[in-house]
Amino acid sequence: MPNTVFDVCIVGSGAGGGTLAAHLAQRGVQVAVVEGGPPVNTRTDFNTHALPFNFANRHIPTMRAGKYGMASERARGVGGKTMLWNAVALRLSHRDFKGYTIDGAGTDWPLDYPDMAPYYDRIEREVGVCGNRDGLEDLPDGIYMDAPPLKSGDLLLQRGAKELGIRIIQTRKATLTRSTATRPACHYCGNCMGGCDVAAKYNSVDAHMAPAMKTGKLAIFPNSVVREVVVSKENRATGVRFIHRETGAEGEIRARCVAVACACIQSVGLLLMSESSLYPQGVANSSGQLGRNFIPHFNSGVEGFLTDLIGRRVVNDEGYIDHAYLPSYMHAHKRDYARSFGVQIYTGIRRTTGWAKEVPGFGAEYKQRVKQRFPAYASFQCFGEMIPNAQSFIQLDKTEKDEFGIYKVKAIAVQQENERKIYEAMNKASVDILLKAGGEVLSVSNFDEPTFNHQLGGCRMGIDPRTSVLNSYCRSHDVPNLYVVDGSVFPSSSEKNPTLTIMALAARAADNISDRFQKGEMA
Repeated sequence: MPNTVFDVCIVGSGAGGGTLAAHLAQRGVQVAVVEGGPPVNTRTDFNTHALPFNFANRHIPTMRAGKYGMASERARGVGGKTMLWNAVALRLSHRDFKGYTIDGAGTDWPLDYPDMAPYYDRIEREVGVCGNRDGLEDLPDGIYMDAPPLKSGDLLLQRGAKELGIRIIQTRKATLTRSTATRPACHYCGNCMGGCDVAAKYNSVDAHMAPAMKTGKLAIFPNSVVREVVVSKENRATGVRFIHRETGAEGEIRARCVAVACACIQSVGLLLMSESSLYPQGVANSSGQLGRNFIPHFNSGVEGFLTDLIGRRVVNDEGYIDHAYLPSYMHAHKRDYARSFGVQIYTGIRRTTGWAKEVPGFGAEYKQRVKQRFPAYASFQCFGEMIPNAQSFIQLDKTEKDEFGIYKVKAIAVQQENERKIYEAMNKASVDILLKAGGEVLSVSNFDEPTFNHQLGGCRMGIDPRTSVLNSYCRSHDVPNLYVVDGSVFPSSSEKNPTLTIMALAARAADNISDRFQKGEMA
């Protein structure tokens, strides 16, 4: 559509971009979604029900042979990482939004829980979230379908945790436990992070963009790798320039408003690449804060076996991977560090077989030990909140370009003493619960070999344009018709999975954008 000027051009089609596109289209705004990868069919493109023993190297490839898509960190496809996420959907609390005021660490958000609660409500109704109303101060309740029951291993761990005064709850996930008019209920195959072949688990295509296409207000441009956000001399975003992934041809999509939603690191990279006479250090970067304050979650892990289940008959206890969650509870305890952690608990899953390499033994004896422990395996995946620091940032790597001639982006995350203390605390809690449940420890991860997840920060919201990039509606302080809606906007990370908050922020930004169109502010 070379002559079309859209109302809004959205770069990226995942949780933020898909939600924003659907909400704008439903309000009559003409939207273009530009996605670097191809359309992805969750029904046919993933190795959905494969198991490790189906492959020579015991590794399940994400995509089926001949399918391009989600195979690397910068892989692309319509729907983004919502195709492959684990669907854990948690609300942030007042303590998360105002962490600096309460704990004296990190940065306050320019909004609070009452600002976000109506949007959490809206998103949960739209996408379908299951869980329980647990009445926890630091994990606000939402609007839920019934949660599936805890698995055998979960119940043993829950009992052990209770003896320690710690509460394990049923996790909250954007996965249907009862069918709707457009999506079936989960069939508990346990392949959530490898593509859901019935869309019981939320993805932005089936749940948001496909229904919005019926409005006639949404156009999707796949295979279009955006390399620049175009800003006029009048300081208005006028569209984006892209490279076609398959042909290499260059193109441009024009719009009255641009929203960047590529995912954290890629969004920051795109903004940094969009240099001009107005913004020689990257668009919307007059503060110099773009790329700073990178705050991914840092992970630790504890693996072990529940001795009550060793040697039990193997049953189909797959579920939708993790049914149990250890929510933040340390805020109520005296401690020598700020902020907290949460833990996703995995039991009874057949797809995580890497632990077998750690079991001692050889030959027939080894095989018997693995077989006996197969139904007893338990894993604690811990997520800690990182405090912003000057050593953690996102920047362009101007020494190396990708296959499209675009500078690669690198992110540096450096843990400091507060992170070390959280790390030790969440490992200890996991080990204590496992032992109290009568389990045996297989492995405990090491702080000096860090792993990170849920990339957040680098384009944070704030009240002061000197210390932040965006305002509370995810709008650039510098460019009045430029928005960013993904995890990069987080001023602080909390310990909670961020996707539900990204979607709620996108819905809030959609209201702001459409209201501004009605007021004539986007012409």
